[in-house]
Amino acid sequence: MTMSIETEPSTADLLIFADPDHAVEELGRVLKDRRMLEEVGDRFRPGDAGFMRHVIRGVADAGGSLLSELDLGVVLLSGWTKYRALVDAGHRTMKPGAGWEPVSLYEHTITSEHSPWVAVLVEGKQVFRVDFGIKLEFVVASLEARVVDGRLKYLQAGDLTASITWTVRDFPIKKMKFGRPIPLRVRLGGGIPLVPGA
Repeated sequence: MTMSIETEPSTADLLIFADPDHAVEELGRVLKDRRMLEEVGDRFRPGDAGFMRHVIRGVADAGGSLLSELDLGVVLLSGWTKYRALVDAGHRTMKPGAGWEPVSLYEHTITSEHSPWVAVLVEGKQVFRVDFGIKLEFVVASLEARVVDGRLKYLQAGDLTASITWTVRDFPIKKMKFGRPIPLRVRLGGGIPLVPGA
């Protein structure tokens, strides 16, 4: 059974950068310019530029992968399954003989905030933590859905636009509004549960 929502772009890093490597480069530049990891160098290898390059590159690689692992389709689906109109329809359609129920959502916004972090390890021990912020906001023109037996079985969304804010230690790395509507491809298979027991 396949259940997925695919977007183009598909992951958070591609909302900001055409090439995912650019996310790592930009983060590395911010970490270096803002001297966010100097405390690690001062504590363990003062004056060792090679060590600091290694630490910055490691944190930048890990931070970039946090963005690339954030699937926009999963974020959207998670947001929609919390909408009251859909959850209420889920409860109603769980009753015997209820059949299916159409649900329409007009223009609405899905906001998703994430606070991942990266640990810096020296000789296997965590010595520093780098906190990130990722805020996604989707504005959806409309949504037509069908709920059957407490499950979201079908949906069709109108134009979808997105914006993203990416921060490291509360410093903005990049903020961007995606300039064109994002196409969706939806495969819900057996459906997405909206209520317990569905």
